[in-house]
Amino acid sequence: MFRESTPAPGRRRLALSAGALALTALLGCPMQTQEPDPEPEPEPIFPANYRDTYTEVRDCRNSIEHGATIRVWVNDVGAAAYRADENPLPVGTIVVKEEFVGADCGDDDDLMFWSVMRKEAPGFDAADADWRFQEVGAPNRNVRLDNKVTCIDCHREPDCVARDYMCTEP
Repeated sequence: MFRESTPAPGRRRLALSAGALALTALLGCPMQTQEPDPEPEPEPIFPANYRDTYTEVRDCRNSIEHGATIRVWVNDVGAAAYRADENPLPVGTIVVKEEFVGADCGDDDDLMFWSVMRKEAPGFDAADADWRFQEVGAPNRNVRLDNKVTCIDCHREPDCVARDYMCTEP
């Protein structure tokens, strides 16, 4: 008497998968694919405790361009170079511009957001001196913009380019 053998479970799945693939190809039905994972939200390019280690390079002043009261901080990589008007600023320089509603920079409840620039390695964005731009909402530090679109037109002005895209003077 002849016994029909049953394929092992792994072989059965392989046969079914191969059969489904062949049928899909013949019928022209699209294979169901898994959606790619969404891009992770970008992180701020400056630390939450920047005031503890960064140097204030511009005190509290009105900014006509930003329509806010601003104060500017730079990390230790670039603070001295920023104050000396060096061009280019060192790779790794981070410039944080606090933007406040009202005329005072002393109340963090009035802090609307941070405009931030970080000098990246050569080749990051050679057209615009390798700067990365972000706008980060306060107080929750959510990255609202992670590109140069809203910033670059002003930073391309000749006076700014002469200071490695810095538009605020110390």
